[in-house]
Amino acid sequence: MVQARDALGQSRPAVVAHDVWWALGLERLLPETVLFCVQRSGAVERLRQRGVEVFCLSEHVSDPRVAYMSAVDIFEHPSARAFCAGLGGFTVIAIRPNARLAGAIEAAGGRSLGSPHSLDTGRRFENKLAFVDIARKAGVPTPRWEIVAAHNGGSLDQLSRRLGPRLVVQAPRGNAGQRTWFVDSQASLDAIRAAEGDRPLRVAELVEGMPFTANGVAGPGGEVVAAEACRQVTGVEWLTPMALGSSGNAYGEPLLAPHAVATAAAVSALGSALVEAGYSGMFGVDFVLGPQGPVVIETNPRLVASVPLASQLEISAGRVPLLLSHLLAGLEAAQAASVDGDAAPPLAGASQVMVRRLPGDPGARPEMATGVYSVAAGRAPVFLREGVYVDDLAGEDEALILARDATEPVSPGKEYARIFVRGPGAENHPGVREAVTALRG
Repeated sequence: MVQARDALGQSRPAVVAHDVWWALGLERLLPETVLFCVQRSGAVERLRQRGVEVFCLSEHVSDPRVAYMSAVDIFEHPSARAFCAGLGGFTVIAIRPNARLAGAIEAAGGRSLGSPHSLDTGRRFENKLAFVDIARKAGVPTPRWEIVAAHNGGSLDQLSRRLGPRLVVQAPRGNAGQRTWFVDSQASLDAIRAAEGDRPLRVAELVEGMPFTANGVAGPGGEVVAAEACRQVTGVEWLTPMALGSSGNAYGEPLLAPHAVATAAAVSALGSALVEAGYSGMFGVDFVLGPQGPVVIETNPRLVASVPLASQLEISAGRVPLLLSHLLAGLEAAQAASVDGDAAPPLAGASQVMVRRLPGDPGARPEMATGVYSVAAGRAPVFLREGVYVDDLAGEDEALILARDATEPVSPGKEYARIFVRGPGAENHPGVREAVTALRG
């Protein structure tokens, strides 16, 4: 903490996200941290009651289009400018940093973490087509894959002879399963080509197995630190309509433990490639645990969805969270990596699911207080007490529910609530599905 404060100087740390639960973690180590969010939830007030300073844009905007606003809109709003003027300097960690956001932060009197070159490098590594060559040079295990022109990449039979009988087709960009397709017929391949036009696509063999994610931090001095992997909650039909769509994360999955060394080696190799290309900061690596071990699918050089949960578990275990290492890396502090080393205490098992607005969901949602609920199969959740962190959960028959206020609009397909439970299987936890149903109304 001393190192972080020295690197920050008179500047206060800040984190900006659309919903405040994406921004959680750093304020527990550095209480002077300021949180910025676009839309309001009960968690905003709970955090303020615990002494955390939070600016919420929707408290200053009476416009249903707030659901489509971004972090840029926060720092361009007059109320935010006035709020920022009272901070005396601030350094912002953004979930999805970009040049326009950096300009808005600077105009509001702050600075954005990460250099323009680092941001550009991160965008290149995140491109699924560019990643084919990046992964090859890094020497990490990948599926058989190739880049094809959408309009003339060969028939399904030709592709299958080269890559395997079941294929996954992906566009250069898209998250949470968007613009990612299973292909098992010529008709489905033709439909993708019709939708994508002349744009190139990545075609890969489908690796059967468990999807999982491991996060790391690439330091400006070349150091790379990797943390434990978490299983992805993927393809659960009552959470997402996309077969490959991720809807949560689970720490403590026992099947991942035997592959920790191989996973860390792949994360380290990609982290070194990022450093060499000019990136510093946090990154996530998506894998599938296949029959022969971990296979790398992609990397996302930014704060990914598992980070808020991971940060809370790392802090509870007495460890240096990767989020703090990310801050140090962005500030180009002398030691940007975690100092836990091999003696790092294990993380407790916990998991989360994201609740998104799906096609057919009711237009109006019931109000659900932010806090800890008793959950059980076959009944609606019962509110027990206020809460905002995983540490507020006392047992495995409880769930922490953080949700936008019922008056807050939700754009189609977007997340508006998150549910946390103890243990590594939130999607199979008794009562979690009932909690999701209650949130949707």
